[in-house]
Amino acid sequence: MDILYITKQDWDNFIQGKAESVDIFAPFEQDGRLLYGKVSPENKQEIVYNRVRTVEPLKMFFVPLKERVVPDAQEIPERVIMGVTNCDMSGLKILDKVFRDGEYKAPNYAERRAKTLIISADCLSPYPSCFCEIVGTHPYSEEGFDLNISLLGDGVLVDVGSEKGRSFIGGDQKFFQASKEQIDQRENNRQKTSEKIREANREFDLTDIRKRMRGAYHTEIWRMPKDIENCVQCGSCTNTCPTCVCFLLEDTGEQGQTTKGKVWDSCLFPGYARMAAGASPRPTLYDRYANRLLCKYWYMVEHFGLFGCTGCGRCIAGCAGKIDKRKVLTEVLRERQQI
Repeated sequence: MDILYITKQDWDNFIQGKAESVDIFAPFEQDGRLLYGKVSPENKQEIVYNRVRTVEPLKMFFVPLKERVVPDAQEIPERVIMGVTNCDMSGLKILDKVFRDGEYKAPNYAERRAKTLIISADCLSPYPSCFCEIVGTHPYSEEGFDLNISLLGDGVLVDVGSEKGRSFIGGDQKFFQASKEQIDQRENNRQKTSEKIREANREFDLTDIRKRMRGAYHTEIWRMPKDIENCVQCGSCTNTCPTCVCFLLEDTGEQGQTTKGKVWDSCLFPGYARMAAGASPRPTLYDRYANRLLCKYWYMVEHFGLFGCTGCGRCIAGCAGKIDKRKVLTEVLRERQQI
């Protein structure tokens, strides 16, 4: 993998030039939060680099909240998404397995993936809610991206991760091979961030979580953490999760034409999995909350060989009931050890 160097000013000019021919989305700060916005000549200097993940998950670009699936969606344009942190890059692996690589494929998703170039970025200023390191994810990407950028003083290190990324750079003469000192400096920055995240999560015990979560579906166990009672079943945690994939199909008709649409669902909604006669396999809040976490740390591992949690912390930061999932998991796992 080539690691290139370009000055920050030249990188800004490079991105501005590319934005003239393709839509580029990048993180911008709004009221203290990072949100994706479209890059323009007026705002190129306001792009936020190497800080932390955005409020919205990457999945919103590939799996819209609501979309038409029959008839086929309208033409999907080429685009670039920049500043994607590794918690979202890791979540993309689950989305790919569900919507693109399995027996049943979602054509809209596959086309969006094919027409999107991803420029990931190192995370150097994690939130207190971030816990990627304790679920086996790092605050920097090592695979899956087309390009990865790491801000380094007045310059940018650029990892080339695919032929699509190499083609995006093209023959631009402003890119040079990075020096060993620059690469070492970046590695030092990365390790400091990793240690910061591990230190912030010392009180939470999620070690060997896959093995310890297996079979932990008895409702009474999930009544132990009192914080779960604060859940208002709003779906914020599932909507902002980079790996949640549940959806509903709905049919609508107008002037003799039927349209089939797809809309996000949430396993915390009271009506989730409810059957026609009104019966539900998950009748209580505790059943549904347990299902969500079991899905992340047991079911998805069984099906895909990957954790369904990347430690982005959005479910913690956005919870209306102020529930810290790390605390709930720690309490449940400790209770399991005593049984």
